[in-house]
Amino acid sequence: MATLVTIPFSHFCEKARWALDYTGCDYVEEGHAPVLHRLAVWRATSPRTSVPVLVDGDRVFADSTDILAHADTLAGPERKLYPEDAVRRAEVQSLEDDFDERLGPHIRRVIYFYLLPNPDMARKLMDRGTPPWEQAALRWLFPAVRLTMNRFMNIDARTATQSRDEVLRVFDDVERRLEDGRPYLTGDRFTAADLTFAALAGVSVFPPESEKAYPSIDSLGPVPQDALDLVRETQGRPAGAFVRRIYREHRGRA
Repeated sequence: MATLVTIPFSHFCEKARWALDYTGCDYVEEGHAPVLHRLAVWRATSPRTSVPVLVDGDRVFADSTDILAHADTLAGPERKLYPEDAVRRAEVQSLEDDFDERLGPHIRRVIYFYLLPNPDMARKLMDRGTPPWEQAALRWLFPAVRLTMNRFMNIDARTATQSRDEVLRVFDDVERRLEDGRPYLTGDRFTAADLTFAALAGVSVFPPESEKAYPSIDSLGPVPQDALDLVRETQGRPAGAFVRRIYREHRGRA
């Protein structure tokens, strides 16, 4: 059976988890806390330090896009994530790459900017689905974990503002694409493009079906007003409604 190494609340890990569930792949998830996940990644012989990592037999997939491509090869015809037509497939892959590069890192930076100053709120997310020893260690190591994450992701007030603007530009682009009434980003069927946008945007939209990755925002305790403003804005936009519909109609194990 394959093993998916994750930080459970990571939106890139949710992207990979969703693809494996949707295509019916058999796997177990091994969740870890941020920074502490690196030991598991090293054990998986991944060439990178990030998650998700999928270990399937003697093959190691160290990127969410590679995991989606692998899941697609195992999927039945009705669960394919990429079209067979070369032109349409290229369009899906281009959108997936764009969301990975523009939406993923920027929405992560904004969320962590709001999250990391509050240790109690941060640990409520970081503890989810992780071993008890990591939960205990995180209580002691959180200041070092926070410092490492801030440095690694270049998080400060200036970069968070820039990233928030980029997130909203991606939402603008998605809404322009959908304004002709198409049900999905590339036409009339669900693809990796829709999955990727919904999974990465889910960390600010909080659709009910995403609770395995993102708990309800009310469960986190007092949330900074700026964070609430971003959540309410993304939830209220047409792209936010699109995320909720995609989760409602397509999230879940096959």
